[in-house]
Amino acid sequence: MPYYTGMRKGISLAEIMIAIILFGVLSAVGLKYAKNYINTNLQASKSHVAAAMEEASQLTNAYKLFTTQYGQLNAITELNATATQVMTSLPLPITEMTNSNPGWDYNFSIDGNGLKAFHMTLDANTTATSDEQYCVLWNKEFNSSITELNVTDGQSFGTIAGMSPTMSSFCSDGATAGTYDIYVIMP
Repeated sequence: MPYYTGMRKGISLAEIMIAIILFGVLSAVGLKYAKNYINTNLQASKSHVAAAMEEASQLTNAYKLFTTQYGQLNAITELNATATQVMTSLPLPITEMTNSNPGWDYNFSIDGNGLKAFHMTLDANTTATSDEQYCVLWNKEFNSSITELNVTDGQSFGTIAGMSPTMSSFCSDGATAGTYDIYVIMP
């Protein structure tokens, strides 16, 4: 039999196993450090704000339909009353954002001058700055000049009087210190 002295064709099973093990170790180490660059809490907060915006949109559309068909809306519960059935049910509270039930309320004079709005109080307080984070994320969606998402505990977002003339939806300081309210202004 002739002795073969040329190059091998292919790789052995042992070499494949070593490569797979090394790739797995490098992936595990890389994932550990990559997770530090992804703020999962911020992404979760963004998804909660997006859900609240969808609820606000549904309420706004139901409000427009109700006022067209029935006239003045006096309470949010009229939207899903048996006689009207504009909505089959009211939006459920987003428990990560509010402890209030229902999550949204209707106020037909938020400024004392007849300015109507749907309103949600942010009071979940899952972390020291969670309500502030929700407030800045909400305002960023309606005010493109907001670029900073970092917040501080007790941060001020302005009052109803300062916000309502300029924005159709906003988050502002609540009635007591450290509380915040989201408003969606109705036409």
